[in-house]
Amino acid sequence: MGYSLYRLEFTTGLHIGVDRGGQSLDDGRMTIHSDTLFSALCCECAKRGDIDRLYELFYAGEITTSDCLPYKGNEYYFPRPILHTGKAQREGRPEARKALKSVEYIPVSLFDAFLKDYANKEVDTDRLKCNFGGLTSYTRVAMKGQPQPQLYQVAFWRFASGCGLYVIVRYKDESSLLFFEEVLTALGLSGVGGKQSSGLGKFNVMKSSLPEKMEELLEDDGADYHMLLGTALPEEDALDDILSESWYATLRRGGFVRSETYSKVQLKKKTIYMLAPGSCMKKRFDGGMFDLSDGGTHPVWRCGKTLFAGVRL
Repeated sequence: MGYSLYRLEFTTGLHIGVDRGGQSLDDGRMTIHSDTLFSALCCECAKRGDIDRLYELFYAGEITTSDCLPYKGNEYYFPRPILHTGKAQREGRPEARKALKSVEYIPVSLFDAFLKDYANKEVDTDRLKCNFGGLTSYTRVAMKGQPQPQLYQVAFWRFASGCGLYVIVRYKDESSLLFFEEVLTALGLSGVGGKQSSGLGKFNVMKSSLPEKMEELLEDDGADYHMLLGTALPEEDALDDILSESWYATLRRGGFVRSETYSKVQLKKKTIYMLAPGSCMKKRFDGGMFDLSDGGTHPVWRCGKTLFAGVRL
Protein backbone atom coordinates (compact mmCIF):
# COMPACT_ATOMS: atom_id res chain seq x y z
CA MET A 1 0.00 0.00 0.00
CA GLY A 2 1.33 3.42 -0.95
CA TYR A 3 0.32 7.07 -0.75
CA SER A 4 0.45 9.90 -3.22
CA LEU A 5 -0.51 13.57 -2.94
CA TYR A 6 -1.92 15.77 -5.68
CA ARG A 7 -2.12 19.55 -5.48
CA LEU A 8 -5.04 21.10 -7.37
CA GLU A 9 -4.01 24.53 -8.61
CA PHE A 10 -7.23 26.29 -9.57
CA THR A 11 -7.07 28.48 -12.66
CA THR A 12 -10.68 29.67 -12.23
CA GLY A 13 -13.10 30.19 -9.36
CA LEU A 14 -14.74 27.19 -7.65
CA HIS A 15 -18.41 26.78 -6.75
CA ILE A 16 -19.08 24.06 -4.19
CA GLY A 17 -22.40 24.06 -2.34
CA VAL A 18 -22.49 24.56 1.41
CA ASP A 19 -22.96 21.56 3.68
CA ARG A 20 -26.30 22.59 5.14
CA GLY A 21 -28.17 21.45 2.02
CA GLY A 22 -30.76 23.22 -0.13
CA GLN A 23 -30.16 25.71 -2.92
CA SER A 24 -26.94 27.62 -2.40
CA LEU A 25 -25.92 29.36 -5.62
CA ASP A 26 -25.40 32.55 -3.61
CA ASP A 27 -23.15 30.83 -1.07
CA GLY A 28 -20.34 28.30 -1.20
CA ARG A 29 -17.46 26.60 0.50
CA MET A 30 -13.78 26.15 -0.18
CA THR A 31 -13.16 22.41 0.05
CA ILE A 32 -14.45 19.41 -1.90
CA HIS A 33 -15.65 16.37 0.02
CA SER A 34 -14.31 12.96 -0.95
CA ASP A 35 -17.75 11.67 -1.98
CA THR A 36 -18.22 14.75 -4.19
CA LEU A 37 -14.82 14.12 -5.79
CA PHE A 38 -15.79 10.50 -6.46
CA SER A 39 -19.07 11.61 -8.07
CA ALA A 40 -17.18 14.09 -10.28
CA LEU A 41 -14.73 11.37 -11.31
CA CYS A 42 -17.69 9.13 -12.18
CA CYS A 43 -19.08 11.83 -14.48
CA GLU A 44 -15.68 12.13 -16.14
CA CYS A 45 -15.36 8.35 -16.54
CA ALA A 46 -18.87 8.13 -18.02
CA LYS A 47 -17.58 10.16 -20.98
CA ARG A 48 -14.80 7.60 -21.47
CA GLY A 49 -16.80 4.44 -20.78
CA ASP A 50 -14.61 3.68 -17.74
CA ILE A 51 -17.11 4.17 -14.92
CA ASP A 52 -17.23 0.45 -14.03
CA ARG A 53 -13.45 0.37 -13.64
CA LEU A 54 -13.51 3.43 -11.37
CA TYR A 55 -16.24 1.90 -9.21
CA GLU A 56 -14.38 -1.39 -8.86
CA LEU A 57 -11.16 0.38 -7.81
CA PHE A 58 -12.94 2.27 -5.03
CA TYR A 59 -15.16 -0.66 -4.01
CA ALA A 60 -12.17 -2.98 -3.65
CA GLY A 61 -10.09 -0.39 -1.80
CA GLU A 62 -7.55 -0.24 -4.61
CA ILE A 63 -7.98 3.54 -4.48
CA THR A 64 -9.08 5.58 -1.44
CA THR A 65 -8.99 9.36 -1.15
CA SER A 66 -9.26 12.13 1.40
CA ASP A 67 -11.31 15.28 0.97
CA CYS A 68 -9.73 17.92 -1.20
CA LEU A 69 -8.27 19.98 1.66
CA PRO A 70 -6.51 23.36 1.67
CA TYR A 71 -2.82 24.10 1.40
CA LYS A 72 -0.85 27.32 1.49
CA GLY A 73 2.68 27.26 0.14
CA ASN A 74 4.29 24.13 1.54
CA GLU A 75 1.91 23.83 4.52
CA TYR A 76 -0.94 21.32 4.33
CA TYR A 77 -4.03 21.47 6.53
CA PHE A 78 -6.21 18.81 8.16
CA PRO A 79 -9.81 19.26 9.34
CA ARG A 80 -10.14 20.40 12.96
CA PRO A 81 -10.89 17.26 15.02
CA ILE A 82 -14.40 16.90 16.43
CA LEU A 83 -13.49 16.08 20.02
CA HIS A 84 -14.70 16.66 23.54
CA THR A 85 -12.39 16.69 26.52
CA GLY A 86 -14.10 17.66 29.75
CA LYS A 87 -11.07 19.54 31.00
CA ALA A 88 -10.83 21.77 27.94
CA GLN A 89 -14.54 22.51 28.03
CA ARG A 90 -14.52 23.47 31.74
CA GLU A 91 -11.38 25.57 31.85
CA GLY A 92 -11.44 27.51 28.58
CA ARG A 93 -12.55 31.14 28.57
CA PRO A 94 -15.83 31.64 26.62
CA GLU A 95 -14.17 33.99 24.12
CA ALA A 96 -11.36 31.48 23.53
CA ARG A 97 -13.85 28.68 22.91
CA LYS A 98 -15.72 30.90 20.46
CA ALA A 99 -12.47 31.71 18.63
CA LEU A 100 -11.67 28.00 18.37
CA LYS A 101 -15.02 27.29 16.68
CA SER A 102 -14.00 29.63 13.85
CA VAL A 103 -10.90 27.53 13.11
CA GLU A 104 -11.82 24.89 10.52
CA TYR A 105 -8.37 23.58 9.56
CA ILE A 106 -5.19 22.74 11.45
CA PRO A 107 -1.68 22.82 9.91
CA VAL A 108 -0.34 19.28 9.78
CA SER A 109 2.98 20.54 11.21
CA LEU A 110 1.10 21.79 14.32
CA PHE A 111 -1.38 18.93 14.61
CA ASP A 112 0.20 17.22 17.62
CA ALA A 113 0.77 20.56 19.37
CA PHE A 114 -2.87 21.51 18.79
CA LEU A 115 -4.10 18.25 20.33
CA LYS A 116 -1.87 18.72 23.36
CA ASP A 117 -3.01 22.31 23.90
CA TYR A 118 -6.65 21.38 23.34
CA ALA A 119 -6.53 18.65 25.95
CA ASN A 120 -4.69 20.69 28.59
CA LYS A 121 -5.32 24.41 28.15
CA GLU A 122 -6.76 27.08 25.85
CA VAL A 123 -5.54 26.88 22.28
CA ASP A 124 -3.64 29.77 20.72
CA THR A 125 -5.93 30.25 17.71
CA ASP A 126 -3.90 33.12 16.26
CA ARG A 127 -1.18 30.83 14.96
CA LEU A 128 -3.77 28.54 13.38
CA LYS A 129 -5.46 31.19 11.25
CA CYS A 130 -4.75 31.29 7.55
CA ASN A 131 -6.16 33.26 4.63
CA PHE A 132 -6.78 30.80 1.80
CA GLY A 133 -8.80 33.24 -0.29
CA GLY A 134 -12.45 34.22 -0.18
CA LEU A 135 -15.91 34.10 -1.69
CA THR A 136 -16.85 36.45 -4.48
CA SER A 137 -19.86 36.48 -6.77
CA TYR A 138 -21.22 37.55 -10.12
CA THR A 139 -24.75 38.37 -11.27
CA ARG A 140 -26.68 36.33 -13.83
CA VAL A 141 -30.12 36.74 -15.37
CA ALA A 142 -32.66 33.90 -15.43
CA MET A 143 -35.10 34.16 -18.33
CA LYS A 144 -36.24 30.63 -19.13
CA GLY A 145 -39.62 29.90 -17.54
CA GLN A 146 -39.80 33.36 -15.97
CA PRO A 147 -42.54 35.92 -16.73
CA GLN A 148 -39.91 38.61 -16.12
CA PRO A 149 -36.10 38.39 -16.16
CA GLN A 150 -34.84 37.47 -12.69
CA LEU A 151 -31.42 38.44 -11.36
CA TYR A 152 -29.53 35.96 -9.21
CA GLN A 153 -26.09 35.72 -7.64
CA VAL A 154 -23.54 32.96 -8.16
CA ALA A 155 -20.94 32.75 -5.41
CA PHE A 156 -17.57 31.12 -6.01
CA TRP A 157 -14.32 30.70 -4.12
CA ARG A 158 -11.23 32.47 -5.40
CA PHE A 159 -7.99 31.10 -3.95
CA ALA A 160 -5.27 33.46 -2.73
CA SER A 161 -1.82 33.32 -4.30
CA GLY A 162 0.03 30.13 -3.32
CA CYS A 163 -3.17 28.45 -2.08
CA GLY A 164 -5.27 25.63 -3.45
CA LEU A 165 -6.57 22.19 -2.55
CA TYR A 166 -4.80 18.87 -2.22
CA VAL A 167 -6.01 15.28 -2.14
CA ILE A 168 -4.26 12.28 -0.57
CA VAL A 169 -4.60 9.01 -2.47
CA ARG A 170 -3.92 5.58 -1.01
CA TYR A 171 -3.33 2.97 -3.68
CA LYS A 172 -2.46 -0.72 -3.95
CA ASP A 173 -0.62 -0.73 -7.29
CA GLU A 174 0.83 1.71 -9.78
CA SER A 175 -1.63 0.90 -12.55
CA SER A 176 -4.57 1.90 -10.33
CA LEU A 177 -2.83 5.13 -9.38
CA LEU A 178 -2.02 5.99 -12.99
CA PHE A 179 -5.65 5.49 -13.96
CA PHE A 180 -6.81 7.74 -11.12
CA GLU A 181 -4.23 10.36 -12.06
CA GLU A 182 -5.36 10.30 -15.69
CA VAL A 183 -9.03 10.81 -14.76
CA LEU A 184 -8.20 13.52 -12.21
CA THR A 185 -6.20 15.41 -14.84
CA ALA A 186 -9.11 15.17 -17.29
CA LEU A 187 -11.47 16.40 -14.57
CA GLY A 188 -9.27 19.47 -14.12
CA LEU A 189 -9.85 20.36 -17.77
CA SER A 190 -13.63 19.77 -17.56
CA GLY A 191 -14.11 21.39 -14.17
CA VAL A 192 -15.45 20.30 -10.80
CA GLY A 193 -18.39 21.67 -8.83
CA GLY A 194 -21.23 23.86 -10.03
CA LYS A 195 -21.49 26.29 -12.94
CA GLN A 196 -18.88 24.51 -15.07
CA SER A 197 -20.71 25.88 -18.11
CA SER A 198 -19.66 29.34 -16.89
CA GLY A 199 -16.02 28.25 -16.75
CA LEU A 200 -15.75 27.53 -13.01
CA GLY A 201 -13.95 24.66 -11.31
CA LYS A 202 -10.92 24.19 -13.59
CA PHE A 203 -7.54 23.24 -12.15
CA ASN A 204 -4.07 21.93 -12.95
CA VAL A 205 -2.82 18.79 -11.20
CA MET A 206 0.63 18.74 -9.61
CA LYS A 207 1.90 15.51 -8.06
CA SER A 208 3.85 16.13 -4.84
CA SER A 209 5.60 14.08 -2.20
CA LEU A 210 3.74 13.22 0.98
CA PRO A 211 5.18 15.00 4.07
CA GLU A 212 6.71 12.57 6.55
CA LYS A 213 4.48 13.81 9.40
CA MET A 214 1.36 13.34 7.31
CA GLU A 215 2.22 9.73 6.49
CA GLU A 216 2.98 9.09 10.17
CA LEU A 217 -0.53 10.25 11.10
CA LEU A 218 -2.13 8.24 8.29
CA GLU A 219 -0.38 5.08 9.47
CA ASP A 220 -1.05 5.55 13.21
CA ASP A 221 -3.40 2.59 13.74
CA GLY A 222 -2.80 2.58 17.51
CA ALA A 223 -4.00 6.13 18.25
CA ASP A 224 -6.68 6.98 20.83
CA TYR A 225 -9.02 8.13 18.05
CA HIS A 226 -9.03 8.00 14.26
CA MET A 227 -10.08 11.20 12.48
CA LEU A 228 -11.89 11.08 9.15
CA LEU A 229 -10.09 12.99 6.41
CA GLY A 230 -13.19 12.92 4.22
CA THR A 231 -16.86 12.02 4.24
CA ALA A 232 -17.50 8.39 5.10
CA LEU A 233 -20.14 5.91 6.22
CA PRO A 234 -19.81 2.30 7.39
CA GLU A 235 -22.17 -0.40 6.24
CA GLU A 236 -25.44 -0.44 8.21
CA ASP A 237 -24.66 -3.64 10.16
CA ALA A 238 -21.44 -2.06 11.51
CA LEU A 239 -22.84 1.41 12.21
CA ASP A 240 -23.70 1.04 15.91
CA ASP A 241 -20.34 -0.50 16.74
CA ILE A 242 -18.38 2.18 14.85
CA LEU A 243 -20.29 5.09 16.41
CA SER A 244 -19.93 3.80 19.96
CA GLU A 245 -17.68 6.10 22.07
CA SER A 246 -16.92 8.24 19.00
CA TRP A 247 -17.27 11.98 18.42
CA TYR A 248 -18.79 12.92 15.10
CA ALA A 249 -20.99 15.20 13.02
CA THR A 250 -23.18 14.26 10.07
CA LEU A 251 -23.73 15.83 6.65
CA ARG A 252 -26.86 15.57 4.53
CA ARG A 253 -25.95 14.40 1.02
CA GLY A 254 -28.39 14.54 -1.88
CA GLY A 255 -29.04 16.56 -4.99
CA PHE A 256 -29.82 15.92 -8.64
CA VAL A 257 -28.31 13.18 -10.79
CA ARG A 258 -25.93 14.50 -13.46
CA SER A 259 -26.37 11.93 -16.20
CA GLU A 260 -27.73 12.12 -19.74
CA THR A 261 -28.73 8.44 -19.72
CA TYR A 262 -30.28 8.18 -16.23
CA SER A 263 -33.68 9.67 -17.11
CA LYS A 264 -35.44 11.78 -19.74
CA VAL A 265 -36.08 14.39 -17.03
CA GLN A 266 -33.75 15.48 -14.26
CA LEU A 267 -34.31 13.41 -11.11
CA LYS A 268 -33.00 13.67 -7.59
CA LYS A 269 -30.93 10.94 -5.99
CA LYS A 270 -31.91 9.49 -2.62
CA THR A 271 -30.80 11.44 0.45
CA ILE A 272 -28.19 9.94 2.74
CA TYR A 273 -26.40 11.18 5.85
CA MET A 274 -22.63 10.78 5.99
CA LEU A 275 -20.08 11.21 8.76
CA ALA A 276 -18.31 14.56 8.39
CA PRO A 277 -14.56 15.05 7.99
CA GLY A 278 -12.97 15.69 11.37
CA SER A 279 -15.17 13.08 13.08
CA CYS A 280 -13.09 11.07 15.53
CA MET A 281 -13.87 7.38 15.72
CA LYS A 282 -12.63 4.79 18.18
CA LYS A 283 -11.75 2.42 15.34
CA ARG A 284 -11.11 2.58 11.61
CA PHE A 285 -13.55 1.10 9.12
CA ASP A 286 -13.68 0.36 5.40
CA GLY A 287 -16.90 2.19 4.57
CA GLY A 288 -19.49 1.21 2.00
CA MET A 289 -20.54 2.07 -1.55
CA PHE A 290 -24.19 3.15 -1.59
CA ASP A 291 -26.55 3.16 -4.57
CA LEU A 292 -28.75 6.28 -4.35
CA SER A 293 -30.59 5.78 -7.64
CA ASP A 294 -34.35 6.34 -7.50
CA GLY A 295 -36.25 5.54 -10.67
CA GLY A 296 -33.39 5.95 -13.13
CA THR A 297 -31.77 3.55 -15.56
CA HIS A 298 -28.46 2.94 -13.77
CA PRO A 299 -26.92 3.00 -10.28
CA VAL A 300 -25.85 6.30 -8.72
CA TRP A 301 -22.99 5.55 -6.35
CA ARG A 302 -22.07 7.49 -3.22
CA CYS A 303 -18.63 6.59 -1.88
CA GLY A 304 -18.50 6.05 1.89
CA LYS A 305 -14.77 5.27 2.03
CA THR A 306 -12.00 7.66 3.05
CA LEU A 307 -8.68 7.94 4.89
CA PHE A 308 -7.99 8.35 8.61
CA ALA A 309 -5.42 10.22 10.68
CA GLY A 310 -4.41 9.09 14.16
CA VAL A 311 -5.37 11.37 17.06
CA ARG A 312 -3.43 10.94 20.29
CA LEU A 313 -4.54 12.84 23.39
